[in-house]
Amino acid sequence: MDTSTLIGGRFKPKDGPTSGAMGDVWTAEDVRLGRTVAVKFLAQRRLMQQGAPTEFAETTARMFEREARAMARVNHSRVATLYDSGEHDGDFYIVMEYVEGKSLAEHLRTGPRLPLERTVRWARQICEGLEAAHTAKVIHRDIKPDNIMITQQGDVKLVDFGLAFLADVTQTHTVAGTPLYKAPERWHGETGSERSDLYSVGCVLYEMLTGHPPFGSAHDDPMTVGRMHQDDTPAPPSAHRPGIPAQLDTLVRTLLAKDPADRPKNAHTTAHAVGELLHVLDATEDTTGRAELPDTPGSNTGLSKRIEALDLRIFELEILHDRSDQPVIEARTEHAELTGQSGDTRGAAALYDRLARDCQDFFGPYDVRTLDAFEGLARWNGKAQRSDRC
Repeated sequence: MDTSTLIGGRFKPKDGPTSGAMGDVWTAEDVRLGRTVAVKFLAQRRLMQQGAPTEFAETTARMFEREARAMARVNHSRVATLYDSGEHDGDFYIVMEYVEGKSLAEHLRTGPRLPLERTVRWARQICEGLEAAHTAKVIHRDIKPDNIMITQQGDVKLVDFGLAFLADVTQTHTVAGTPLYKAPERWHGETGSERSDLYSVGCVLYEMLTGHPPFGSAHDDPMTVGRMHQDDTPAPPSAHRPGIPAQLDTLVRTLLAKDPADRPKNAHTTAHAVGELLHVLDATEDTTGRAELPDTPGSNTGLSKRIEALDLRIFELEILHDRSDQPVIEARTEHAELTGQSGDTRGAAALYDRLARDCQDFFGPYDVRTLDAFEGLARWNGKAQRSDRC
C-alpha cells in the first residue's frame, strides 16, 4: 500500500502492518480529528488464486463485512469502537479505536500469575462487554485471550468480531472458532448463542486462574480438544491453585456446563455474580472463602455448615436466575433464618434488611414477599435488642 496517500481522505498510515489470516492492521492518524486509530484491511489480494476469488476468499470477505456490521451495533466502553469503513485502492477497510495496551494472551504468556482480584475484575469487564454485544443481538463466537485487550489503564476491551453472528439477521452459517475456547454445542455444528459466549468466558477465566485452558493445549489435535469439551469435566481451579474461594469454583463450573441451559442465564447475571466475588475477595484477603461465623451462645457446627452451604447455593442460584426469581428469594429467606437460629440475631436482621429492600425494588412495597422480609427484619431486630438488654 502507498503510505503517502490518505486512506479515505483522512487516515494517514503510521506503523504497520500487523498481518493476520483475514487482513492487515495499520496504525494510522486521523488527520481530521488528530487521534490515533487502527485501520484493518481485508487481505483480498492474498486470498486470490490465479486471479479468481477462492471459496475461502469469499467467506473471509463476508466475515470482514460482518465484523464491521457487528462492531457498528455495539457502543460500550468494554468494546473497541468502530469509527468508519470504506474502500481504498480496491481494498475494503474498517477504522477502529486504537487500543493502547496488550492482549490478555500476552499477559498470560509473559507476566506473573494474575492475582485473584485482577482476574475477577477483568472477568466482570469481559461480561460487561458481552452484555452490551448481546443486547445489540451480536454473538461474538470467538472469545479468547487474543481477542481481549487490556488497556494501559488496566481495563478490558473486546476486539475482533470477525466470527460474530447477528442474531436478528439471516446469514451464512459457520462453525468456525478457536478450539480451546469453543462451546460443546458448537462442536455439534450449532451456530451458537449468548450462552456459547459465556462458555468461552469460562474457559478464559479458568486459564486466568490456573495458567492453562480447561481442555488441551495449542499443540493438541483440534478434534481431540473438541471431544474433551463435549465429554470431559475439568478439575476445579482450586485443585490447581489453593486459596481460590468456593464461589469462584462454582462460577467456573456453571460457565463450563455442557448443556447451555445449565449455564448462567445471560452476561448480565454473570457480571453481577462476578461483582459479588470481588466483595468475597475483599472480605477474605484472597484466602479460602468467606469468614466463619463468630462463636455465639446459640451457634453450633451443624448450623454453620448449613449456612456455609446455603451461602454457596445462593451464589449459584443468582448466576442461573434473575435475583427476583422465587428460588433466590426462598434461599435468601432460609439463609437469614438459619443465621438467626445460629445465635447471630444482628446478622439475621441485616440479611432480612437487604432482602426487604431488594424485594421492595423488585415487587413493590405491598407485595407479600416484601412484607414477609420486613416482618423478618422486625422480628430478628427485636430479638437482638432484647439480647442487648440482658
